[in-house]
Amino acid sequence: MVDVHKPESGTAESPLVVAYLGSEGGYSHLAAEQHFAAAGVKVVCRGYPSFRAALLAVESGAAQRALQPIENTTAGSINEAYDLLTQMDLYVIGEEVLRIEHCLVGLPGVPLSDLRRIYSHPQGLAQCSEFLATLEECAAQSFENTATAVKKIAADNDPSQAAIASERAANLYGLCVLKRDIANQAHNFTRFVVVAREPAHYAASIPCKTSLIFTTRHEQGALVRCLNILADHGLNLTKLESRPRPETPWEYIFYADVEGNIESRNVSDALTQMQNHTSFFKVLGSYPARTRSPSTPAPSLS
Repeated sequence: MVDVHKPESGTAESPLVVAYLGSEGGYSHLAAEQHFAAAGVKVVCRGYPSFRAALLAVESGAAQRALQPIENTTAGSINEAYDLLTQMDLYVIGEEVLRIEHCLVGLPGVPLSDLRRIYSHPQGLAQCSEFLATLEECAAQSFENTATAVKKIAADNDPSQAAIASERAANLYGLCVLKRDIANQAHNFTRFVVVAREPAHYAASIPCKTSLIFTTRHEQGALVRCLNILADHGLNLTKLESRPRPETPWEYIFYADVEGNIESRNVSDALTQMQNHTSFFKVLGSYPARTRSPSTPAPSLS
């Protein structure tokens, strides 16, 4: 067992409040339960209607942590989550990987041919697009989150409606699983990040991942120079993607994950040098790595 410092604080009198998107039984709620199961303190998971609302709860102090989905092995990155982390003064202190097992959830005994509308979060719809394409005369409609979509189906009691969600959500709200394993890929994982108001610090001996956001100067070869700095310090880049920079046409923000702990000299030196070649630079945080690659969960560190 690796001795990992867990930056969690809470007591029986003052529990650790964790904000997440959606309702009980949704994937963010399941990920929060999974991540904090071994926290050693009392944890209260509290659902919010949007990514922004969950993060604002942390920013205001109404919650101490938020569980934010950041990418999925089928549908890719969740851009809204990255954009919010860019805008807000918050830090990533951990990550969790949850296997997503999508089910078609509806009223008992409804034939699939009778369905006319399927509700789910846009990510759920994207991850099950191939299955949805097999349903004739049936429209997919985005909903705020998977568990709330299940609640709608239960409340409407309409056999022509169904939702894409977890089996747990179906059981919680008295519905049935009409079909299991409907995602495009059999191995469907979502990576979540744990967000807090302050960064966490782990001993240099702890295998960590460091996430950062930066904008290069508008100079030839600026991005290459930044990447070469990482290579020169022996650091492995596990993720790199760009997003348009808000209010600045034709400029882009880069999101990167690097294997390494900012408490290590080579990582801190590399990031200091990178910052000299950027017009905007923010370290989102260093935290114990739970993934070796976007699609393969690593062994638990605890």
